[in-house]
Formats: sequence, structure tokens, C-alpha cells
Amino acid sequence: MSAWCPPSTLWLSSDVKPKPQIYSSLLDSGCQGGEHAACFAELRRNFVNVRPAKLKNLILLVKHWFRQVCQGEVRREELPPAYALELLTIFAWEQGCGKETFSLAQGLRTVLGLIGQYQHLCVFWTLNYGFEDPAVRWFLRYQLKRPRPVILDPADPTWDVGNGAAWHWDLLAREAESCYEHPCFLQAAGGAVQPWEGPGLPRPGCSGLDHPIQRDSAQRTPQESSSLNAVDPSAGSRQPSRPAPGPSGTASTIPCTLGTALDLSRISTKDLDRFIQDHLKPNPQFQKQVSKAIDVILRCLCEKRFYRASTVSKGGSFGRGTDLRGYGDAELVIFLNCFEDYGDQRARRLEILDEMRAQLESWWQDPVPGLSLRFPEQTVREALQFQLVSRAPGSWMDVSLLPVFDAAGQLCAGARPEPQIYSSLLDSGCQGGEHVACFAELRRSFVNTRPPKLKNLILLVKHWYYQVAARNRGQQPACASLPPVYALELLTIFAWEQGCGNESFNTAEGLKTVLGLVQQHQQLCVYWTVNYSFEDPAIRTYLLGQLQKPRPLLLDPADPTWNVGQGSWELLAQEAAALETQACFRNRQGTFVQPWDVMPALLYQTPAGDLDKFISEFLQPSRQFLAQVNKAVNAICSFLRENCFRNSPIKVLKVVKGGSLAKGTALRGRSDADIVVFLSCFSQFTEQGNKRAEIISEIRAQLEACQQEMQFEVKFEIPKWENPRVLSFSLMSQTMLDQSVDFDVLPAFNALGQLSSGRRPTSQVYVDLIHSYNNAGEYSTCFTELQRDFIVSRPTKLKSLIRLVKHWYRQCNKMPKGKGSLPPQHGLELLTVHAWEQGGRDPQFNMAQGFRTVLELVSRYRELCVYWTVNYDNRDKTVRDFLSQQLQKPRPIILDPADPTGNLGHNARWDLLAEEAVACMSALCCVGRDGTPIQPWPAKAAV
Repeated sequence: MSAWCPPSTLWLSSDVKPKPQIYSSLLDSGCQGGEHAACFAELRRNFVNVRPAKLKNLILLVKHWFRQVCQGEVRREELPPAYALELLTIFAWEQGCGKETFSLAQGLRTVLGLIGQYQHLCVFWTLNYGFEDPAVRWFLRYQLKRPRPVILDPADPTWDVGNGAAWHWDLLAREAESCYEHPCFLQAAGGAVQPWEGPGLPRPGCSGLDHPIQRDSAQRTPQESSSLNAVDPSAGSRQPSRPAPGPSGTASTIPCTLGTALDLSRISTKDLDRFIQDHLKPNPQFQKQVSKAIDVILRCLCEKRFYRASTVSKGGSFGRGTDLRGYGDAELVIFLNCFEDYGDQRARRLEILDEMRAQLESWWQDPVPGLSLRFPEQTVREALQFQLVSRAPGSWMDVSLLPVFDAAGQLCAGARPEPQIYSSLLDSGCQGGEHVACFAELRRSFVNTRPPKLKNLILLVKHWYYQVAARNRGQQPACASLPPVYALELLTIFAWEQGCGNESFNTAEGLKTVLGLVQQHQQLCVYWTVNYSFEDPAIRTYLLGQLQKPRPLLLDPADPTWNVGQGSWELLAQEAAALETQACFRNRQGTFVQPWDVMPALLYQTPAGDLDKFISEFLQPSRQFLAQVNKAVNAICSFLRENCFRNSPIKVLKVVKGGSLAKGTALRGRSDADIVVFLSCFSQFTEQGNKRAEIISEIRAQLEACQQEMQFEVKFEIPKWENPRVLSFSLMSQTMLDQSVDFDVLPAFNALGQLSSGRRPTSQVYVDLIHSYNNAGEYSTCFTELQRDFIVSRPTKLKSLIRLVKHWYRQCNKMPKGKGSLPPQHGLELLTVHAWEQGGRDPQFNMAQGFRTVLELVSRYRELCVYWTVNYDNRDKTVRDFLSQQLQKPRPIILDPADPTGNLGHNARWDLLAEEAVACMSALCCVGRDGTPIQPWPAKAAV
């Protein structure tokens, strides 16, 4: 036996947590599980002793029942220790009640239900130990992978009191199930005593458990938890049970505890896909049973002559293929010929629902072996609610039966409804989403055709949603008013469409993208035009009205009157922020996975009159971020100027900031800046290339020293890879981690010398350039100051237009291009300046007109011939002849105003960009409220 004694620090007051070193020392001792449990007797005593008197009475009752079992045919040595039942009773009380006064019958019934679900039990507390210490964290994760049931002693993590590999819990479970019908569980009115409801507790009529994490009342951070009830990955068809969302967007009671973010935080990034397969996907065998039962039910109902059905639709998460284990819901929508319009539904619905219920009750005689039909309390007037419950543990389905008007009629797969269908809906005077069931088939098709992995991501998001709702029930009103879970399904599809679009992707990246959008709920504006669009005047007017409503706006793709985003998002946003920093988003290298590049609203879907607001909300960097970055850049420039080549004959002549940050056209989220270091060792253009590698190596060494010696308010990283022409690094704000700036440090020949602002270079500078260059724009870095000044002097609103064009360009860059690349972004900046100059140079112009003009010029790329003579002109013969040659080249031509050798229109896929421009010109951002196109400025394509 190993000799180990707990340190003296174990003598603690009752409310003090032991130091992690105590438990790491225990683990280092090499002891067997629970070998030194006695050393922690005081902690164990305190854990139970502080509980309410009635809870201790319940423990006595459970232990009495246990002793009665031991006196029967079951041998005591085969059963778990009575202490395991004590802990399980405390867990049941914490999860389902938490009050000092309660019904002992309910408590006992709950504990017996947990015993019946022993194969899913995984319970532990972090009151005395937790995941902060690496050694303890590793050991706990190992313990939690043990065979179920796992019940860890709250004082000694090495002691698995449940020890599923050793004890015959199945014998105890059999005895527990035999007690359910005993008189002690019958109410005076004759009904059965119902167990407590809560995460990790069995639901009446079903089997299986939740697996949330609950926090101790004294703990306040999302990283700390007190108990976990998890599902064993090897549990096969046994599934956790949770209430399902009700019909037509309503939700039934949601089980509650705190902390889904904590639940997912325990899963590594690489294990997310397996977690979905093992815990979230429904049992295929049960799904087949339900599918068969639904077919039988529909056949039975449709044969009734009292009403004739034109068609039926299997909706809900079951029909969409996004049903989550334990949260299964199905909508059986029966389109009846007796309904001639929307109004008929209100008049005749109750009569038909009563008839359907009577028919089902009289007809159902176990038509599907292993399934029973149950009718819970009806909470929705427009539907008949019932449950299909399997005899197998943990398998059930909430079903809503809805008789509705066949608004869309018989549509072929992929066909879009006629606009009259939606104009008729709007004319009906309905409330928002009142008739969503009439479009169930369109809704089902919208989701059901998605790739399997996207549906898996939807399951993961829904699991997170239900856990957030569950652990906050009763704590604040917001829990009851969360947006429907269907909103999260749509948001996940939107994130995938805009950020990925591939059938195979990184699940952690997808989840982090959705959580990021949840945090931006106040800016969400999401809708699709697959079934309705702006072509019909009535629908266009209605949609434009919808788009003016407060955010979040998340329109159902089948019914434009239903804003699925209605509800309180604040709680979801808080939990999303908490989860983003957890281990489930940390990759093997220890860094956090990055989300997809998705904005909460799309340019194409933004009304033309809202473009200025779109730019300010989504494209303009915050002043705080710009101030942080500028401070850091100035410090780096000063460091390079004063410290670089300090012990070398090479001198730094000047350091110049360039790129979008210096020009004032930086985009939120990702921007670029050039730091050009002009050195004395370059006496002509050609020398710049010969000594570049040596110079860059020295600058890198100095920058690395800068990173170590200087304190910045931003994150500073130097990539491991090197570019022989440029040294790149990035700065990321520590307070605003979604925004970063890419920097290129470039050594250059000081061709311009000390040029005063507003002065043009001498012609000799360009003569030397023309004689020296071999490739277009080869020495453009030497003219960074001129490039910067050309843009920085422009009006603020023109810079905003440049941001808009750059954003559009980056969206285009995500499209598949095949061979070749799109034109350089700098060319689009210059084309935007040209459009504004041609359009009248008004500093307060119409943003939609300006954007429309740039798109028009892009679409006419074969005519483009744009150049300026602010820095070079025709006065020198060499320059004049060179410009003449440049302007004779094939179009498009966009000459850099600082460097005439740089033709930014040459050798690029302008045809692809033109296709996107034509498509964008017909989008909402380029169309007026009356549906007519925004007229561009009268800009010439050639000057």
C-alpha cells in the first residue's frame, strides 16, 4: 500500500476549497481508486451535513428502500455501496428541486428513475476539486470516460462510487422499476406521483437522461461546474430525453440547468464530430418506427370521408432531418380541400381536430409494434398534440397534427411558388407567422436538402441552445422568451452558405461562426429569396417594410410574415461569448480555431437607401481599434528608425506607412498596412532586389526583439514562413479579437528623397524608373508616399465608398474562379476614385449611385483606360513615349498614379468580376424602393 498523507492544509474551514496541490499530490501517490478516501472524511461530511433536514430524510428513505432490496433475492455484495445512493439523492434534489420543503414521494420517485437510467449516469461535483490544475483536469477527464454509471465522490476524485464496471446496477434498476406502481406513488386523487423534472432527470413516460453541467451556487464563472450528468458514448440506442419544441414555432416546457457552454467546453475540437454521432443523432431504429407510425396515422386520417386531403407534409425537425436525440418533434401537416382560404381554418379547425383525435383514439391498437400513442395536455389551439413513445429506453417523439389550407398547391421539387400565393397571404390580414403551417413543405425542402454534415452542425447548435435554455429556467424572464430553436437552424444554414458552402468542413469553425452571429444579434438581417422575392410589387413593399423593423430580423424562407428572430437573444449571446474561449475551440497547436468570414447582414440584401448605415455598422473600423493599431505601428516605426542597423553602416533614411490603414480605407475585421523602410544601402532601383534577402533578415531580427522588449496593446505575431520580397506580420487587438491588420515590411530605394507634401517628383525619377524596371510595378514600394497621398486627401465619404467596393470585391474573391485571379484590389480603389471624379466630385453624394457607377465601370472593363497625371505627365520625352506605349496596350488599363509602370488592369480575370457586377446591379442594394434600378453617374470608361 502506498504511504500518503494529506498536507496539513487540508484542515480547512467549511467554505474553503482545498488547494489543487492536495489533489495533484494524491494522484502522484499512485494510489488505487478511493484508497485514501478516509483522508478526506471532513470534506465528505461537510458536503452532506449542510443539506436541508428534509433532504436528509429523503436520504434515509432511499437507504431504507436499498436495505429492503438487499434483504431480498439480490446479494448485497453485488450491489453498489449505500453511499452511492446518498450522492444520487443529493444530485436528484439539486437538479429537480433545490427547495427545503418538497414531496418525499416525488423525491423518491426521482431517485428510483435515476437508478433505472444507470447506464447514462455520470455525476460529479467541483466543490472541492476542479479542472484548473492540469494534472487534476487530465485525471478527471480520464475518470469521466469510465463505464457508466460514474458517480465521483465529491471529496476524493479517485473514488468512483458508482463503479459501473464492478456493481450490478441492473439488479437495482429492476427493483426500482418494479416499485413505480406501488401505493406510495399514488396521489389521493388517483393519479401517479410524477418525479421532478430537470436536466439529468428522467421524464415521465420516457427513458434516458440529459447531460448538462450544473454549477454550484457559490461559483460564478462559466469555467467552474459542480455536477455533470452525461450520456455514455457506448450506450447505443439509449437516448437522452428532453421536451421538444411545440408546433408552429411554439415551445413546450424546456428542462433547465445552468451551463451548456460548460458542457461543450469539455469536448476537444477533434472530438466534436464523434460527440454528435454518439450523443446527438437520434436512434435510426426508432426513427424507422416513427416513420412507419406516421405513415399509418396519415393513411388512417386521409381515408376518412369527413374531410379530404389534397396532400400531406411531414415537417418539424423530424421532417427536416434535424431532430435531436431527446428533442424529437414532428409536424404532420394535412392540407384539406375543405379549406378554400386562410379564413376557413379558424372556423372549422376545432371541429376537425376533435374528429381526428376521436378517430386516433378509437383506431390505435398497437399498429406499430413497440410504439404507444399518448395524448398530453393540449397547449396549442391550432394543432392536435400527441406523443409516440417506444418501449426502448429514451425513445419518444412529440407530434403535432395540423389541418391547414393548401396555399402553395402541388409544386414540383425545386419549383418556386407563384407570387400570387404570397400576395394572397398578405391580403389575408394575418398576424406574423399565423399561417406558417401552410408552407410546411417549402420549409422542409429548404432544410432537408442540405448536406449531412451541415445537419450535424445544426444538431450541435440546437444541443447548445437547449442546454442554455435548460439551465436558466426560472432564473429570469428571458429564458421563457428565447427565440425558437428553428431560428438557430436557419442561422446555421446562413453561416454555412456565406462562410463555407462545402459538404466537408471543420465543425468547430462552423460552431464558432454561429456563436459569433448570435453575439451580433442586434445587427442580424437574414432572409432568402428562394420562394418569394422583390419582383412582385406587393411583396416588395412588404419585404421593404420588414427590413425596416428592429433587429434581429430572421425571416422564414417559406413565409415572409414570420420573423423567426423574435425573442430575447441576450442570454444566448452571453453564453456564446463564454463558450468561445473554451477548449472545444482550441486546436492541437493550442491556438483557437478561427470562424468563417460571415457578416450578420449581406450587401446584396441591403436596401439602396441603407448603404451608408451598412458601411458604418459593418465596414468602418472602430476608433478604439484604430487608435490601438496606430499606437503600435508608430512604436514599431520609431523602433525601426532608431534601432535597425544600429551597428551597421546601413542607415534608415525614413520609414513610411502605407496600405489601407494609412490611406484611411481600412475595413473592419481585416485590413492591411505597408511599412516601407528606405535604406541608405540602395543607391538605385536595381540594387533594391539584389540585397533584399539580407536586409529582410536583419529587419526580422529587430522586429522580433521589438516584440519581446516593447509592450503593445495589441497582439503581435510574426509568421514562421518567410517571403523573400517582404516580411509579413499581423497585429490583433486583445480587446477586439475579431479585428486584425496585416503588415508588410518592405525595404526600398529612396527614389523620391525628402519630398514635401503636395510636391510632384522630378521627371528624372520616372526616367530612371523606366530605364530600370523589368516587370510592371516592380518598384512600386518606392512610391508608397505618393500612393498614400493620392487617396488620403479624398473626402471621407469617398473613402467609405472605397470600403464598400473593397467589401464587395472580397465577397467576389470567395467565389470559385478556376484559372487566373481577380484584378488587384488597389485597381478597384483607383476605379472608385475615377468614378467619383467623373460623377462630379460631390463630397456628399448618394452612396448607392456611387456604388452602382463602379459596378457599371467594372462591367465595361473592355473599355477601361484610366490614368492620372498628378505625379507624371508628358513634358519629358522619355516619360511621354512610355505613357504612349502603355496606353496603346489592350484594355482594361488602370495606371497607378504614382508609378506609370504599374498597370493594375492587366492580366486578370475581369470577366469574372464583371459577371458579379452585373448580378449585383440587379440586387436590392442597387434598386430603388419602387423597384427601378439606381441610375449611375455619367462616368466615362476612358479618359
